[in-house]
Amino acid sequence: MQNLEIKGLDPKEFETYKNLLQLKRATVLQLAKISGEKRTNLYRELESLIAKGLVSEVYEGKKHYFIAESPKKLVDFVNVEREKVKKLLPELESLENRALDRPKIKFYEGKEALKNLYDAIYQEKGEIMAIGSPDRLVEDIDFHNAQVAKRVRLSIPARVIYSDSAFARKRSKIDMLRQVKITKKLRPLDATYMMSGNKLVAFSHKNWVTGVLIENKEIVSGLKAVFDALWEEIK
Repeated sequence: MQNLEIKGLDPKEFETYKNLLQLKRATVLQLAKISGEKRTNLYRELESLIAKGLVSEVYEGKKHYFIAESPKKLVDFVNVEREKVKKLLPELESLENRALDRPKIKFYEGKEALKNLYDAIYQEKGEIMAIGSPDRLVEDIDFHNAQVAKRVRLSIPARVIYSDSAFARKRSKIDMLRQVKITKKLRPLDATYMMSGNKLVAFSHKNWVTGVLIENKEIVSGLKAVFDALWEEIK
C-alpha cells in the first residue's frame, strides 16, 4: 500500500488501524502479534483512534475486542485531502471485505461516537422507523437537528412514534420528510430507537451517553413488525 501522511493521524495509529481492518476485530494481544508493537503503545494508539471515531470497543465475556470502523470514516474524522483518501478507499475496503468474522453488535460511548450510529442507519438508504421523546432527545443531543437535516438532504423518509408532549405535538407539524404519530400510552423516554434495513440503533442520552448498533435480519424484522402494529393502533 502506498505511503500516505494524514493530518491529525499519527503514522503508527494509521498502521494500527490498517492492521485492525485486516482482522476486523482483535484483542490487543492479537494486534501485538501481527504488528510487533508493544501492548502499551497499542493501547495508547487505540485510545486515540477511539476518540477520533475510527475504532470502537466490545466486550465478550472477559475478552476486550477492538473493532475498525468503515474506511469511509477517514473522510469524516481526519483532516486530509479528500481525493487522497478516496484513492485509498478501494484498497482499504478490500482489506475490510476479506475479514470473515464480522461483528453483529457494536457499542459506542460519548456524544461524538453517536454520530456513527446515525451514519450507520443512513447508509441503509431506506425508510427509517423511530421511537423516542423529541423534547428530551433535542435537549440532550445538541447535534440531533443537524442529523435530521442531513437525513432530509439524503432524501431518506421516516416514520416516527413520539411519546406525547407539547413539544412533540409542535415538532410533528414541521415538514422533515417524515410521518409522525403521537401516543399518550408511551411514557417519556431517555432513549431513542431507530431501524432501517437490517440495522437497529438504540442510544440512551441522559447523563452518560451510550449507544448500540445491532445488525441482524431476524431481530430487526421482528421489531419492525412490532413497530407497524403500534403504528396502526395509534389513530
